[in-house]
Amino acid sequence: MIGEKIRNIRKSKNLTIVELSEQINVTSGYISQIERDLISPSLSVLKRLSDALSVPLSSLFTESNDQDVITIQHNERTKVKFGNINVDLEFITPILKNNDKKSNVEAFLFKLNPNTWMSDKPILHDSKLYLYVLAGEFQCHIGNNIYSLASGDSICVPERNAHIIYNNYDEESEALCIISPAIHN
Repeated sequence: MIGEKIRNIRKSKNLTIVELSEQINVTSGYISQIERDLISPSLSVLKRLSDALSVPLSSLFTESNDQDVITIQHNERTKVKFGNINVDLEFITPILKNNDKKSNVEAFLFKLNPNTWMSDKPILHDSKLYLYVLAGEFQCHIGNNIYSLASGDSICVPERNAHIIYNNYDEESEALCIISPAIHN
């Protein structure tokens, strides 16, 4: 409904009903009735509302399908430790439950201590791995090749390529890792 959408936009902009009503020159009771869908505002009032809320007029009429939108606060990220790796993975994508639809991507952050291998053995899976170095340096060992990466560098490891990551830096290094399709669902 339009009223609920207007209320959500107003609250997201930290506006009170009184502040909004003053901006568009109507009473606060009128805004309250609109937000509770008790009345239908005229087109001119809707135009003034869209201007005051800095949203396109058409957005007040479109249905949003935000049921798949998920926010994860930085202090609520899932941290996982797998037995075959030497780091904690801090997922920035949701960890899905058995009845959730399979995700086509998973992303996580990890930190690796200085002069430390990420795992004891090469890691092999059927997904592409994208690694972006946030801080420090890494070596990505793929087969007989060693790829050196510094802060700001990235690498894409194709599926079914055994790889192992080493922090060759004298300080803790950090990376963002994206795996597609997700493998831990």
